[in-house]
Amino acid sequence: MIEILTYTMFIITITDVESMETQVHRLVFDNHKECVRLAEAINQVRDPISTKKNCRSVISYFEDLP
Repeated sequence: MIEILTYTMFIITITDVESMETQVHRLVFDNHKECVRLAEAINQVRDPISTKKNCRSVISYFEDLP
């Protein structure tokens, strides 16, 4: 079994200010420092929806295929 560790960040973008239509994007990083650096740069250290910290670790497991 292969274990892969990634860090996720959710950001909200507004495509048109007049319509207030928003989109949620999920970004995945291999490096925690890069994730935190981008989150600080765009002022979204916390998830804008759930207010949890962004750049949380996610462990994915994959089966080895022959």
